[in-house]
Amino acid sequence: MDPFKTGKMTLQWTVVAFILYGEIIITLLLLLPWIRPGVWRRIFNSRLVQSLNHFTNVAQYSTIVVLLLLFIDAIREVRKYSDIDTSMEIRRVAETDATVHMRLFRAQRNLYISGFTLLLFLVIARIVRLILRSAHLAASAEASLRQAENASKTAKRLMEAEGPDTIVGELTGQMEDLQKKLKTAESDRDAMKEQAENLQKEYNRVSDELHAKIGEKSDKKVD
Repeated sequence: MDPFKTGKMTLQWTVVAFILYGEIIITLLLLLPWIRPGVWRRIFNSRLVQSLNHFTNVAQYSTIVVLLLLFIDAIREVRKYSDIDTSMEIRRVAETDATVHMRLFRAQRNLYISGFTLLLFLVIARIVRLILRSAHLAASAEASLRQAENASKTAKRLMEAEGPDTIVGELTGQMEDLQKKLKTAESDRDAMKEQAENLQKEYNRVSDELHAKIGEKSDKKVD
């Protein structure tokens, strides 16, 4: 029996329609404002969902392919019944005209069902990714806030335990030690500089004496 004449949907389109109804319910649940992203993150990261993650990915891509094929087939059916040549040698009785329009109506209905099902499928996937990202950012911000609060409390406890004078005294002592080390380094530098100058002078003196002796020996040989 022709489903276009009886008005009943075929099995595949009935399944697609139920998928569309389920997608509408899921979309409304995901858009509820009082369910925080952290709740959805715990649900998506639960053991049950993680164990089904591999099968979910396979089902996701398979569903996209099937819906895309049904959408293309619906487009073909709509164009087929929209482009019927009215000049065909067929008796234009009322029953024939109603059948053609019924077929066109069913084809358009299937087009809308498959199109909206495919669109909502992609929208749900995008909403889930945005919710997970929002939950991750919220968790990171909360962790950073806790770290800042802990650091502030630790600094406050140190200030209360040691007192500001103690901390200032420690810093002053460190500065004095650094100044002493700097003075020692400068003294060592000056001593090394003076020693280098003395060595240079001694070297020049010995060199002059050596040249003088070499000159005296040369004069004696000439005599």
